[in-house]
Amino acid sequence: MNYTKEKILLKAKKVLKDLNPAYFNEGNISSVVYNEKDEVARPAGKIINTWVVIINEPVFDSLDFLVFSDITGEPLYIQSKHSIHEIKKNNNGNYY
Repeated sequence: MNYTKEKILLKAKKVLKDLNPAYFNEGNISSVVYNEKDEVARPAGKIINTWVVIINEPVFDSLDFLVFSDITGEPLYIQSKHSIHEIKKNNNGNYY
């Protein structure tokens, strides 16, 4: 384990604010879970250690999953019940 729950939670808050600042609500983060040897969706089929931030999505009464690499501490993607969106970072350090 290279990162801590606290460090991932801080980064998750930044990522979520960057992705959707108008709707970000810290109270919607329900938990942060470490997974050893997790098969990730992006890159498909790769097995790595991950952190998953579980987010309540109250509008659609569902959960979203923000997946981080434990190797880099960077977000890989956010997954909802209908889609997966890869997350990238620009030169200013903002996520999109």
